[in-house]
Amino acid sequence: MFFDEVKLHVQGGNGGDGMVNFHREKFVSKGPPDGGTGGNGGSVILKADENFNTFQKYSGTKDYKAERGTHGHKDNMTGRTGEDLILLVPVGTLVYDADTNQELVDLKVNGMEFIVARGGRGGKGNAHFVSSVRQAPNFCEIGDIGEEKNIRLEMQLVADVGLVGFPSAGKSTFISHVSSAKPKIGDYPFTTLIPNLGVVFMKDYDTGSDESYVIADMPGIIEGASEGKGLGDTFLKHISRTATLVFMLDPFAYDDKNIVDQYKILKKEIETYKPELLQKQHFVVMNKIDAIPEDDREELKADFLKAYPEEKDNFFMTSGVSGELLRPLIIKLWTATKEARSSVEIDADDEEEETTEYTPYLHVDDSSYLVEKLYDVESEEFEPFVHGKLVGDSSKPTRQLFLVKGPRIEQIARMTNLEQDGAIHRIYDVLKKMDIHRELLRAGATNGDYVKIAWHVIEFHDL
Repeated sequence: MFFDEVKLHVQGGNGGDGMVNFHREKFVSKGPPDGGTGGNGGSVILKADENFNTFQKYSGTKDYKAERGTHGHKDNMTGRTGEDLILLVPVGTLVYDADTNQELVDLKVNGMEFIVARGGRGGKGNAHFVSSVRQAPNFCEIGDIGEEKNIRLEMQLVADVGLVGFPSAGKSTFISHVSSAKPKIGDYPFTTLIPNLGVVFMKDYDTGSDESYVIADMPGIIEGASEGKGLGDTFLKHISRTATLVFMLDPFAYDDKNIVDQYKILKKEIETYKPELLQKQHFVVMNKIDAIPEDDREELKADFLKAYPEEKDNFFMTSGVSGELLRPLIIKLWTATKEARSSVEIDADDEEEETTEYTPYLHVDDSSYLVEKLYDVESEEFEPFVHGKLVGDSSKPTRQLFLVKGPRIEQIARMTNLEQDGAIHRIYDVLKKMDIHRELLRAGATNGDYVKIAWHVIEFHDL
């Protein structure tokens, strides 16, 4: 089975927790805070590797998580950062968010890396929270959770030349003749169930060049493939990566269709799938001429060029079995490959280099927020979920529940251990510094109402 698409669940490692500790030594009973910060969690990284050509290794395990950071220690010692988890994928892998279908990255260069799930930030120890008004903080942060995603990996083969044709057109035989590839070959339709790649070495054709190019044998396309018939569009996507297309035609007719009919149908299927593919440089090859008398060859060629006169300079006749008239085509394809590669290099020089800086862990600076009233709740039923309760306040049997959403405030809430007295006061300080407290007042919040931030619920205090 050819694994050219797979869905995975990936998650960065959680950050390590900070530590609450006070320095202790002989004759020093109340030393300063020295709790260290937790280590950052490791990230999940996708890396393109030319040694892979399928997603076979991911056919079993679907869940991948990087290592978490270790906790902080006393004496201001920071915990160890979690190891990154590197997942190797084939060159030409497209990465999508499986939930939104958004394309995240195109790993089209060998060695290219992409951080697909960042690790969580390590929590600060109590030594970090010392200030002029807080000399002995008795709280710390817990490590943030790692980024989590469902992703879909889709492979598109990277080749210089792509062979396109009906089943049994002789594509596999052709590629086995011009390269060292050894595809399975048989005298029946749909022999090729997976794409085959072969490297054509120009020195084998007395060109005096040590250069080479990659040619891909795509599984046979039939009428209706773009709509899912036969092998469907499963392999049409691989044509997208090739710079040059070769339409290989069967002169003995496939399914009672001559070479004119075959070419018309092949172009229509590709156009239906993705019209811009027809803008690629292409050549038309009538294969299997070793079994056709020369006069019949010329007659077939004349019939084709009568229907498609614009293909006069792109039409070739060859034999993938005997190698007859193969050298002119190979050299023509090499010329086209060099032109395509040169064009890509020029385009790359003209474009401004764009680089994306990725932090090795998930850190949020976005301080935007939204305050929303949800509904009223019964105090007695909701009380077990609430932190920072007003002591002795039983005058509000029904309370309003407000939701506060925002990247930065949610991260602070996630990383706060609300079981620690000092930590709950820090949350209230942050709400005031970010003006969220004032926005809650405007929304109608009063003492004792509930405020939900991330997975925490606290009481609103307007004291």
